[in-house]
This record gives sequence, structure tokens and C-alpha cells, in this order.
Amino acid sequence: MSIRSILLIAILALSSYSFGQEKTRPTYKAALSFSPGFLTENTITSQIHGYFGLRPMAGNIELRGDGFYFMGSQGDRPRFTMNHQVYAGAFYRFSNKSLQPYAGFQPGIAYSQSSEYGVPDESGNLVYKKTVNPVGSIAAGVDFFGEKVFFLFAETRYIFGKHTSDSYPIFLDEWRLSFGLGFHF
Repeated sequence: MSIRSILLIAILALSSYSFGQEKTRPTYKAALSFSPGFLTENTITSQIHGYFGLRPMAGNIELRGDGFYFMGSQGDRPRFTMNHQVYAGAFYRFSNKSLQPYAGFQPGIAYSQSSEYGVPDESGNLVYKKTVNPVGSIAAGVDFFGEKVFFLFAETRYIFGKHTSDSYPIFLDEWRLSFGLGFHF
């Protein structure tokens, strides 16, 4: 019997054994989506939202890092020309079934630039300073694991913080929605 034959038999035996076993939860998750945000004064923002999560095999806690790339805003009072954000935190999963609701908290930072309040420079031109500011986010959502590799998700979050620079501070408070398709492996 050749080595190839032995390897083929071993692979077939292991794969037939794994089909009889109960599936384990995903360990890693990644997703990318479009995320609209809602500010006061009839203003809507647009972001690209991506995240990477790690869930240990035991327990209901998921560690996750999220990033938002600001694309722009429309409405009566678009406050920012730039508002990119990064978060890291933990989520509690209320179920281990196919439908998994969750909630969590993530502290983070925002790299933002105001479009409303500038500071005059030496020549009298208004300068809009870019700053890094602390933010926080409370999020809740649901994942639906229907396939071996893909999952669907819907999430809402409230973001709070202040853009501070040399001018008047502006609130970064916003409701955001995210929904889309992700991968788990």
C-alpha cells in the first residue's frame, strides 16, 4: 500500500467522522457593510462599516473591533467634513442558536474635522483643525447563521463624544444602522 493510499484513507475517515459531529460555533467573524447615521437637524451621514470579531469556544462573550470610514453627510446641518472612527470592545451573546441577538459597549477614537467652526489664522483665513477625540458606543443587534461560511447581521448603535479643537466643541452623538453579509471561520 502506498503513502498516497494511506493518506487518502485517513482523510476520508476523518472527514466522515467530522460529518457525524455537532458543529462548533465560529471562532472568527468579519463583515463589511454600508452604515447610514442619523444626526439632529435633519442630517444623515454615510459610512462604510467593517469589523473583525473573536469568539472563544466557550462562553457568550465576543471581542470585536469596528471601524467606520466617513463618506459624507447630507441635510440641514452637515457638521463634519471628516469623521472616521475605530472601536474595540466586548459583546454579550444571548443565544448560541442560528439566530443570535447581542448587545455590548465599545470605547474608541474619532478622527474628525468640523465643517462649521473654524479658527482664523494669521492671514484671517478660517482653519478647520483635524483632531483625535475619545468616543463611546452602545450597540445591539442580531446575527443569523444560516450557511457554513456566511451570516447575515443587523445592528444599531448610539455613538457619543465631542469633537474638540481650538473652536467651539461639537457633539459627535449619532444613531447608526448597519446591515449586511459577513463571513465566519
